[in-house]
Amino acid sequence: MRKKIGVGHASIGDLEKKYVNMALEAGRLSQGEFVNKFEKEFASLHGQKYGIACNSGTSALHAALEALKEKYNWPIGSEVIVPTITFIATSNACIHAGLTPIFVDVDSVSYNIDPALIEEKITEKTAAIIPVHAFGQPCEMDKIISIAKKDNLKIIEDCAEAHFAIYKGRPVGSFSDISGSSTYVAHTITTGIGGIITTNDRELAEICRSLIAHGRACTCEKCIASNPDQVCKLRMTTDLDKRFMMVRMGYSYRIGELEGALGIAQLENRDYIIGTRRKNAAYLTERLQILQEYLQLPSFPSYIDHSFMMYPIVIKKNAPFSRRDMTEYLESLNIESRPMLPLLNQPIYKEIFGDIEKDYPVAEWINNNGFYVGCHHGLEKEELDYIVDSLIKFIETKVGKIATGSTG
Repeated sequence: MRKKIGVGHASIGDLEKKYVNMALEAGRLSQGEFVNKFEKEFASLHGQKYGIACNSGTSALHAALEALKEKYNWPIGSEVIVPTITFIATSNACIHAGLTPIFVDVDSVSYNIDPALIEEKITEKTAAIIPVHAFGQPCEMDKIISIAKKDNLKIIEDCAEAHFAIYKGRPVGSFSDISGSSTYVAHTITTGIGGIITTNDRELAEICRSLIAHGRACTCEKCIASNPDQVCKLRMTTDLDKRFMMVRMGYSYRIGELEGALGIAQLENRDYIIGTRRKNAAYLTERLQILQEYLQLPSFPSYIDHSFMMYPIVIKKNAPFSRRDMTEYLESLNIESRPMLPLLNQPIYKEIFGDIEKDYPVAEWINNNGFYVGCHHGLEKEELDYIVDSLIKFIETKVGKIATGSTG
């Protein structure tokens, strides 16, 4: 049996091992200089001043929403606009924060939230919009920002799948009040487990830093990344050490130095990681052109730089086969595939919100017909060819011989 061709890849090379060993030799596993450096560099690379590393992308979104709720006095039940195609963490974070997700259907080509449908869902309770840059493709942020300004809404970008993606010359994460990213093992830049909040708003950053550490009063970098043999005088300005003074209800969402070390190495290798993904995606698109009668391939305007966390494909309505048939065939050949982030048809959401999927026709179409395969930096040309040849062979069993031309 052929080795599995997975949808994700974590490249752990000599640099990652070197930095992790440095963290181990330093004898500090809790948050320190590696985490602090990772926060600063990740934020800067996404056009933001402040970064707050945490234990997941879900935690990043949750803390970001709680910080906005605190700063702007949002009442419980305030509404947040979210897309119908996203990993469930996006809308779950709203629910965890005591907010109500309001679903908006997505565009049928980008698979991102459709700006033309947002305003009809805005009410007097609406507080924010969460644009999700799905699969590595930035949302149409100009239109979303215009709507948010008009209706006085905050924007929280969900950048979990789009590290370093570019919209009109600016990186994702730089268009919003605050953003959340994931650095889980399957993601483009990985720390094993983890996530990161980025913002230009110092107050939001300090609230988030407090929230991820049980709500403690001390949020200064001197305590976070200082020499453990030295005492920060700032935290000793009150009778109770400010590291152990809790000023709000918080959570245990922190990461440690091993994750920070991995993150720094990954950032140093980012050009190779992102460049290879883009190259692999372009190669898949070139070779799969002959199947466009049956498969919708990724498509995006020239002002977008897609980061391709994965390679999404949607089976067109005229195709004489189902997604299940195709993906079962791929899986039988050890080519991993995943559905394209189904949300509204999840059993728990049907229990909470009812059977509402039919009210969002584009999402329903994607949920029934969409899947993705890998295009990550761990794949070789031979593996990409195997994916393409397998798709061609499957479709030929349904429609007959397909002329391959000279794209191979």
